[in-house]
Amino acid sequence: MIGRGRRRPLALAATAALAVVGCLTDAPVATPSPSPTVEPVATPIVTTYRLDRTVWYGGFVITFRTATATIDAKGGPVAIDLIIGNPGDDAAALEGPITLVSGEVVVAPDRESTLPLVESRTLAAVTMTFDVDVDFDVPGALVRVGRPDEHQASIPLTGDPAATVVLEPQVLEIDVASQAGSLLVRLTGVELRADLPDWRLELDRSLLALTLTYDATFRSEFSGGFPFTGANVALRLPDGTTVEPRRDGHSQSVLVIGPGDREAGLRSRFEVPVPGPGAYALVIRDGSATKDLPFEIPAPADPE
Repeated sequence: MIGRGRRRPLALAATAALAVVGCLTDAPVATPSPSPTVEPVATPIVTTYRLDRTVWYGGFVITFRTATATIDAKGGPVAIDLIIGNPGDDAAALEGPITLVSGEVVVAPDRESTLPLVESRTLAAVTMTFDVDVDFDVPGALVRVGRPDEHQASIPLTGDPAATVVLEPQVLEIDVASQAGSLLVRLTGVELRADLPDWRLELDRSLLALTLTYDATFRSEFSGGFPFTGANVALRLPDGTTVEPRRDGHSQSVLVIGPGDREAGLRSRFEVPVPGPGAYALVIRDGSATKDLPFEIPAPADPE
């Protein structure tokens, strides 16, 4: 009796195991689904454009070295390497905008691209990055410096060299002298430019700054000397009209010239209309006596 009772649970367990195996045998077998195809990532195309051009803007001298475009199917960054030179006497930062332009599309630099404070008479290396989409014509683009209402410098990446505008000042050596009354003036230099470096400003696109450098001698023994101001000079334009020096506190030498003394390196700065080249005259005055010191500014050479 005891032996039969022990064998019965074993028989029941075997029967249950066979039932479980039967269920597993009848269960459907899961078929693994195929893995999705991974699209290959397109390798961006990297192109470097040699610029190697220098522009003058707002009292700074800016040399653009290279533009490197890293473009994939969606677009990408264009990194422009440049050097900003500050020839002035004080530390300053370039305030005019630098943009990348293609046709009517104007792209501003990204937020990480900032223009540094440049110490006096030093250089600062800068990289500016412009994010463009795939439809942006990078080879046909140009770098532009300046606001729309000002003179703007432009450098094409690969396009027509005629699109290059560097705003380089024209500097001429002159040697012409004349005397009005007791005031003898010898004109020695002419500079024509689109900015006011001492103000860190770019002029309106319709105007240029013409600065004349000269020596002045008071040919008299009068002990009180000669009070020389902007009232003693004027500029005759190519169209015959006359303009006075700029009244900004920086554009006219003011001093008393002693009896028989010569003062060298005096300056007068005038605003003249674009384009600038033509026949001019520095007008000197001593009371009612006047004389013209004629000079000519030639047309600038075409960019290389």
